[in-house]
Amino acid sequence: MPRILTIESLEPHYRCTCSNGVHRWYADEQESSGGGDTAPSPTEILLSAMGSCAINTLRMYAARKEWPLEKIRIRLSLETIKSESGTSYRIHEEVELTGPLDQEQKDRLRSLLPKCPVTRVVTGQVELFY
Repeated sequence: MPRILTIESLEPHYRCTCSNGVHRWYADEQESSGGGDTAPSPTEILLSAMGSCAINTLRMYAARKEWPLEKIRIRLSLETIKSESGTSYRIHEEVELTGPLDQEQKDRLRSLLPKCPVTRVVTGQVELFY
């Protein structure tokens, strides 16, 4: 069963503590947004969830196939696009695969990125219940 997350505000300003009942971590805003920059921003936490899920998805697949994948590095950034019709977002993902993989294996691993469970939540239709 999925763990329930609890997020609580802290002082000063925008610092928060996050817990799943087992682990505790923090979030804060950058100084340019009025925060103290004492922890990753919520956006950085979202991107790290996407990246770590993608890495685990690729590692599991490569292990099942017994492919010589040694290391994965993913760089993620969020671009905000403002237009007359509103605001949209674009996530840029740069993937580096290390190990003696052939091009077909690398292409197959990259094709799995949209199938990562967290990416599917972010790109899919989500309902929030308040």
